[in-house]
Amino acid sequence: MQNTLLSFSKKLENSTSYQKKKTFFRALLDDVQSPYKKYFDTFMILLIIISISILILDKSGKISPWLLALDFYFVTVMFAMEYILRFWTSHDIHKLIVAKHKEIDNIYWYVIKIKLRYMISLPALIDFIAIFPEFRIVRLLKLYHYMHGASSLFDALLKKRFEFIFLGYTLFGITFTFGSIFYLLEFGINDNLTSYLDALYWALVTISTVGYGDISPVTEIGKVVSMFGIIFGIAMISFVTSVMVSAFSERFDTLRNQDSINHVSKMKNVILINGYGHLGRTISKKLKSHPLYVPLIIENNESKASEALHDGYKVIHADGSSAKLIATLCQRDNIIAMLTLTSSDIDNIYFILNAKSVYVKPIIYSRINHIALKAQYRATKVDGTVEPYAVVSKKAFTYLYKHSQEEKKSITFLGYTHKSRDICKALKEANIEIYIYDVDEERIQNARNDGFKIQKLITTHQENIPLLSDTIAVCAMNEEAINVYYSITLRANGFEDKIITLSDSKEDNRKLFLAGVNKIFDMYEESANQLIEMIENHQKKG
Repeated sequence: MQNTLLSFSKKLENSTSYQKKKTFFRALLDDVQSPYKKYFDTFMILLIIISISILILDKSGKISPWLLALDFYFVTVMFAMEYILRFWTSHDIHKLIVAKHKEIDNIYWYVIKIKLRYMISLPALIDFIAIFPEFRIVRLLKLYHYMHGASSLFDALLKKRFEFIFLGYTLFGITFTFGSIFYLLEFGINDNLTSYLDALYWALVTISTVGYGDISPVTEIGKVVSMFGIIFGIAMISFVTSVMVSAFSERFDTLRNQDSINHVSKMKNVILINGYGHLGRTISKKLKSHPLYVPLIIENNESKASEALHDGYKVIHADGSSAKLIATLCQRDNIIAMLTLTSSDIDNIYFILNAKSVYVKPIIYSRINHIALKAQYRATKVDGTVEPYAVVSKKAFTYLYKHSQEEKKSITFLGYTHKSRDICKALKEANIEIYIYDVDEERIQNARNDGFKIQKLITTHQENIPLLSDTIAVCAMNEEAINVYYSITLRANGFEDKIITLSDSKEDNRKLFLAGVNKIFDMYEESANQLIEMIENHQKKG
């Protein structure tokens, strides 16, 4: 007999039509991505509403016999058929038999155990009981199958089952303890307390802080016990609330992600942005006002994801390097470009490789944080890269060289930092006279080693910065607050020439202008412009 079952299982495994039918019904019952599931869910919800409505009308005695027949035959048959389909699709038994027949002594018992495990699960028990008209009210519990949000929240509560089991034991123990004490203290004295069940009922009502008032203590010690019961009740409610809030908040992120993923399938010309830092925020703002492109943010950091949501973008709060997520998003082929803009080169490279492994034609542009890793980026075959400091360095060099030549002025840098080092070297090679001010001895020494004239070592909060006359001042300190301070100090002490700032914090740009800066070279602004230019050029070629 076991050989017959094995032979039949192999036949099912090789049957294409059987596999297609089972896959279709499984998707219809459980896959929220299935195009038919929403129609099936709507139909089943209507059946439940009809069934419960008939139950209510039946209690009033004002109901037509044909409605009872509809409920008894049609609705019951529908729920029975659904139960059979769920029972059938719950496992691929034939695959398990083919894979493990050599390891199992009794295949029949193995199959029965698997199916029994499904039958005694809570959802299956609800489905089974709901078939019978006598238990029509139970059909309301089936709604979690068809309302994705409700089923998701139910799953979230299931994940906290340890906490709820602990809570159940605690509640039982406290109710039993206070009920017993109350019974011993008040029975025979309190006219409203007629049984031990009344005492347990009082304990549960008191601990839950509902307090119906039909049973209340009459003895002094009974009142003291009641007060302790209320205090324990408040603690229990706080615990329940915290567990449920924790479970629901975790699940709401998943639901929000799913909603964003579903919405992506309806969007056109999507630009996927991995990382909502300064650069991600800048380019998202530009794309939002672009007539063709729509930004979609992937951000793993909770605070940044919340910020992106607050700014009005579609956001997926998840790890952007997830191959499964990228594959899901790319199903509709409506993503025209992907940008990975995190401050971690490792994360950016991993994102590129994952995207290329699951999607055959991704157009990917990336931010480079350390120019020394350019060879690694090139090895990923990324379509284009942007190194924010290099971008702003090129723009700033062109501007400073032009104005220095036209106005016959030297250039003084307040700060020999990562922002200004390459620009200083390029200007020096172009025979522009360069002077360096800085607050840091090590950076001053680096400037000397690179052959620059050191005008002065200044302090962070110097009241007066005596710059040379006929010079263009460039504020390039690491901290934008210091650049703001130096700019306003120069203007306060009568400096009338141009003040330029190399900025990497958009939040301080307005302050810099108010402090008297003539022009700001914002690395994120310039990088965002370059990325959009790359996307547009690719679209024109395509």
